[in-house]
Amino acid sequence: MSSPEAQNRTLSRPVPTRRMMLTATLLATAFAGGCLQPLYSENTTSTVGGSVKSALKSVEIPQISGLTGHYLRNELAFELDGGGEPDVQKRLRFEAKVAESIEVVTVDYNTGRADSAVLIATATWTVKRIGSGETVSSGTNVVRAPYERSSQRFATVRAARDAQIRAAKSLAQLIKGQLAADLVSG
Repeated sequence: MSSPEAQNRTLSRPVPTRRMMLTATLLATAFAGGCLQPLYSENTTSTVGGSVKSALKSVEIPQISGLTGHYLRNELAFELDGGGEPDVQKRLRFEAKVAESIEVVTVDYNTGRADSAVLIATATWTVKRIGSGETVSSGTNVVRAPYERSSQRFATVRAARDAQIRAAKSLAQLIKGQLAADLVSG
């Protein structure tokens, strides 16, 4: 059992008010605010020189084999460069291999045909300096793109093509984010 003196001591402590809590939170936020810097800012320096944004524009993207590879190359060119400045000197080279597989999700038991499928696209890639061949960034990304299969062949082919395009867009966004994070210096 506690003594009355201990109870009086706990009751006599000042209780923090809402205003004091708000002030403390704002001060902590103000001090931590200087620690964060946008990834794609012009002030964020990269390991290859210049800003991360300019380093992404200096990536050369050659053709990638396969249809999904073709779509991935186009999406990466747009994601990294924005489809813009052709005069930028290329300092980095992107190399990738894309593999695809299909998983059948559901089967119609009356006809024995697959009703839906999932395209699994895997991109294994590296980014190297053009002069020295030094690896700046590398990774493996996997995305899944579901699509419906139909008894009409053309509809199934078109749905599979749309899945490849969606997979390429998702891969390009993942690769851009990982590459930008790897390019940040310090």
